[in-house]
Amino acid sequence: MSIFVESSDVLPLVDLEIALPVGSLQDPAGQEGLAQLTGHLMRRGPRGLSQARFEDRLASLGSRVSVEVSMRSTRIRATVLRRNLGPLLGLLADMVWQPALRASDFVKLKRRAQAALVARLDDDQTLGAVCFREALFGDHPYGRALGGHADSLGRIGVQQVGDFYERHIAKGSFLIGAAGDVTESEVRSLIASHFPRSRRAKRNGSDVPATRVRRGRHVVIVDKPERTQTQLFIGTLGARTRDRNLFPLIVSNTAFGGTFSGPLMQQVRGVRGWSYGAYSRLLHSTQRDAWYMSTAPSAEYSADCAALQLDLLEQWVERGTKKADLRFAQRYLINSHCFDRDTPSKRLESRLDVELLDIPRSYVDKYDGLIARVTREQANDATRARISPRDLIIVVVATASEVARSFERLPGVRSLEVVPFDRN
Repeated sequence: MSIFVESSDVLPLVDLEIALPVGSLQDPAGQEGLAQLTGHLMRRGPRGLSQARFEDRLASLGSRVSVEVSMRSTRIRATVLRRNLGPLLGLLADMVWQPALRASDFVKLKRRAQAALVARLDDDQTLGAVCFREALFGDHPYGRALGGHADSLGRIGVQQVGDFYERHIAKGSFLIGAAGDVTESEVRSLIASHFPRSRRAKRNGSDVPATRVRRGRHVVIVDKPERTQTQLFIGTLGARTRDRNLFPLIVSNTAFGGTFSGPLMQQVRGVRGWSYGAYSRLLHSTQRDAWYMSTAPSAEYSADCAALQLDLLEQWVERGTKKADLRFAQRYLINSHCFDRDTPSKRLESRLDVELLDIPRSYVDKYDGLIARVTREQANDATRARISPRDLIIVVVATASEVARSFERLPGVRSLEVVPFDRN
């Protein structure tokens, strides 16, 4: 059985995690949001216990439980007093492998999911981020919204949740981790008495098709009335997890837009004051995921800010990163890495990620060395190899009538599409 333990007797607490290689990548086309609804319905408790009684049981154990569903995994996390570890493990096993999946609970959760979609329309930054991924990835599974959309939620009933659970969770693989005041032998003994035998976890995403770059620069205006401030996303495909360019690109991107002192922040905020924040972010997965810049300029300066970011991007790719900026980025990454491993729970999370998400173990064990060994030549070569300034998706949440003409005049734009902010 795949069991991972990080022991520490600092506090009489134990953090538990059950990790399943099931996420929104398994959502059937047209039923986006199904994985998330399934995970949240499981959280309502096992058969034989009402939700209220289940919550009372958790409270009596001094425990809290949460379920997080992402693109590639479902994580059930719990924290409990050490003395109540055994009873909680039994309760969690029932919750995961004997879930009630009640229709009455499903109706409430679906109503909440639909309300979350409405709330998303009020959050311009989240709305822009979702629309950016949809525009970047198109019909590829990476473009699916985790919470789905109005039409997809309308196609999901409790029967679809039950079928999804049986197909992907009931007899599937899983990992178990424990961190805190417990030994590995204690965990193994307790788990053997409560949990089914686990098959080795299949790494989610290994069978996902390759992502494709959309050629040219394409603008999508998410039309929302009376926007005095806009949300701007500019990006393209970045790197895969198992990519020789990944660590050089991490360092290069950090130097460009990952810190307050980078040229992106300095030019957008420090020199011109067009946006309070200006950052670039590099994601990676089994296939090439997104690289993007995000800013929030006023409507008056939105197109000017986009033009500036395009200039800065071209300079970064063509001229590369200065040696001093590269060294600063490396020190920043190495010094901040300790905060990713300063608790047993964080160390446990890293070990589970290695097993579940196809992250090489060396990325965790040798992170500082991999960052430190990146040369300026490697960083600049990786940037040119993976970041294409000619092939970009530009998404802006704005009032289209106020910004369309100025965005259409941006250099290299092949197409401009205006979509209603509430189209879904």
